[in-house]
Amino acid sequence: MPTRLTKPHCATIVLAAICACSSVAMSDEKVDVLPDAARGQATAERLCISCHVISEDSTAEVPAGVPTFKGIANKQTQTADRIRSVLIAPHAPMPDVRLTRIEIEDIISYLDRLRAPEAGPPLHPKKKKVAPKPERPEPT
Repeated sequence: MPTRLTKPHCATIVLAAICACSSVAMSDEKVDVLPDAARGQATAERLCISCHVISEDSTAEVPAGVPTFKGIANKQTQTADRIRSVLIAPHAPMPDVRLTRIEIEDIISYLDRLRAPEAGPPLHPKKKKVAPKPERPEPT
């Protein structure tokens, strides 16, 4: 006689499937991609330009009191973690645009390019190049 699944069993199976699919989707994003300022600028121009001045040559009208990207980048106490926090959990009236981790790092990289040296340390410290590990000889 076949076993009949109850509603709690079905709900457990569906929940497990959703968790499995979401962990697969999240693992796809953990690709070793370096932040790219050009991609960050393109993302900002696509998503942020209605409220922020993105670049010096912008002629767009934006709401009063909204900081420019250059102003955000050059804030003395600015850090990459602070920018991440705002982009992950935006404050009102900033919309929640649901950026990926890579898009967030790209935007931080773009802001870093706008950052003046006197504003403080870079938002994305330069990564040191590491020499590849030598290959081990095959055992004999």
